[in-house]
This record gives sequence, structure tokens and C-alpha cells, in this order.
Amino acid sequence: MRRYRTAQPGSRSKKRRLCRRFLLAGAAAAAAASAAWVFLFTGLFEIRELRLHGGRHLAVASLRDKVAAYRGANVFLVPLGDIRRLLMDDPAVGTVTFRRRLPHGLDCYLHERQPAALISLGEMAEVDAEGVVIPAGFHATQIDLPVITGLRREELNGPGRGKIMRALEVLSLLGRFGFSPAEQLSEIHFDGEEISLVLMGEGTFVRVGSEEFEERIRKFRAVYPALVEQGRLPAEVDLRFDRQVVVR
Repeated sequence: MRRYRTAQPGSRSKKRRLCRRFLLAGAAAAAAASAAWVFLFTGLFEIRELRLHGGRHLAVASLRDKVAAYRGANVFLVPLGDIRRLLMDDPAVGTVTFRRRLPHGLDCYLHERQPAALISLGEMAEVDAEGVVIPAGFHATQIDLPVITGLRREELNGPGRGKIMRALEVLSLLGRFGFSPAEQLSEIHFDGEEISLVLMGEGTFVRVGSEEFEERIRKFRAVYPALVEQGRLPAEVDLRFDRQVVVR
């Protein structure tokens, strides 16, 4: 006598549930793929308006031409890093941030470099706190900042870069020790590797040297009130000697 095994009701129910899950998962995947295609590969989110917002001293019109080719790109897929590099080819542009305006807009916010000093290279230019030389522009004739002198333009891709950073270090230390470079300092001069400062007013020549800047500016800060009390600053102050300040 043959015996036949019949399917249990619970087994059929489990199979139906599995089938429904597979069907739902497939439908969800298809819907997601369809939505991704619409979002990323159709004109629904193409860039039609690309705006540049910059400081009043930036050449926004010429920068806009550099990125015009990205109109028509997808607002989600557009390579923001490439746009940032193109815009920052202009040395006056310090950073760039972005904001998407859905469905068709991309805003680029240009933050211009702020000069920390001027630099004389045959013609006047600006240099920011990171040592980036900015071509002469509006600032160079409208602001009162110390001038770095004694450098040649051909030095900028070599030792001149390090000298600029050292001059900026001295500027930072002056501010840290309570001086106001914009009001008290006329010039930071290089003679070879040696740094000297030319003060406003009497034109006092302050020899800082080529090393130990923090210690030497600290010494200058310590003797400065006594020098001022004399009614007139001396012609020269030499900070290069160990544990002493020489006044001439």
C-alpha cells in the first residue's frame, strides 16, 4: 500500500509570504532605479542658473566665464571640486562654498583673500596671512598696511616664499605682544636673511635679525615703554644681542 505526503497548510502560507516579499523587494528596487534615473540622468535637475557671489574686489564676470561649461550638468553630479579649483586659480579667491537651489540652480560663494601686508616687487602687491601673493588691486592703494621690502619677484618661487612667511610670523608676534602693525609699523625690510622693522613716526630702525623672533619681540615689548617715555624714539634699536637691547 502506497502512502502520499500532503503539504501542510502552514508550509503553503510561508511560501506565499516569501513570494510576496521577493515581489515587493523587486518592485522597490525597480522604483528606486527609476527614481535615480529621473533624478540623475534626465533634465529634471540640470543646472540652468549658475550664480557667483563674491566680494566687491573680485573679477566675478571673468570667473563666471570659467565655469560656464557646467551649465546643463546635473545639480547632484556636477564636480564641485573641479569648479572650486577653477575659481581658486585666481589668487584673489581664498575659498569657495556652494549651495544647490533645486531644481535648476547652483550658487558659488567666493571668499576673497584678505591682505595682511603689502609687498614691493617693483610694483605693489598684497600678501595674505597664508603667504599667497595677490596681484595689485583695489586694496593696494586704499589700505594702510606694513610693506615688505627687499625681495625680488624672481625669488617668490624659491627662498622668497620662506622670507614672506618669516615676515608674517614677525607681524603676528607684534600683534600678540600688543603692538598695532597697521598703526605703528611702516616697513618690514629684508637685507639678505636679516629682518629689520621701520616704525611709523620717527622712522626708528629696529634690527630683529634672522632667528629667535619671539624672544626678540618680547624684549622689544619690555623696553618699548621706557623708550617712549624719553619723548622721542631712538634712530636704531638692535634686538640681536643675547639678553640685551642696544639703542643707538
